[in-house]
Amino acid sequence: MHCSPVYEFHDVGVGNFLQITAELQKFSKDIKWNLMVIPFLGEPEGEALEKFTAELLKWKKEGHSLYLHGYKHKADLSLKRSLLGRLVLHFTNFEAEFAGLSKEDSEMLLQKAMQAWQKLDVGEAQGFVAPAWYGRLLNLCKSLGFEHYSSRFIIWSKKGFRFSIPFSTAGLPGIIIPFVNLCEKIYLRLYRTFNFLPVPRIVKHPV
Repeated sequence: MHCSPVYEFHDVGVGNFLQITAELQKFSKDIKWNLMVIPFLGEPEGEALEKFTAELLKWKKEGHSLYLHGYKHKADLSLKRSLLGRLVLHFTNFEAEFAGLSKEDSEMLLQKAMQAWQKLDVGEAQGFVAPAWYGRLLNLCKSLGFEHYSSRFIIWSKKGFRFSIPFSTAGLPGIIIPFVNLCEKIYLRLYRTFNFLPVPRIVKHPV
């Protein structure tokens, strides 16, 4: 069976959801997005939290899916990490908060993320995606009952695994972005013709 492309919008948070609402309106209403929500709220001002949760529920009603996307989306520098994990932090602007953590610390951080999610009161998260796709969390997410999990090149659900090609321009130099966009358009055309190709993932960020 030929799967439709997967559309993801990452880094959805209480501080930028109005911007993301405006961005989503630029796309066809037929597109159903997997919205990667950062659950940590900090201290939102005034009615920001109420408006944020109302928008999340509105997106769900429109057919979009809400995913848990890390905890703070910023690394806790007090946690011990592998050498590779420490290196990853430097080239992800310290956003890859699960990179290089032990199994125990990964579980602790994910539990914090889940507790923060419950405070949003928007129902269960459809799945989990680690910030910047760094972290080996599939087995942990399975044990905690998540229905879906995505890494950089793998999409998992209870139906099985799919290999995926993500197209994202976040963090890239401006000179490279037109090339990535061109590759995306070419791949989408090829994908419509050849069913055996990995499913494309169109990934947007609020930057």
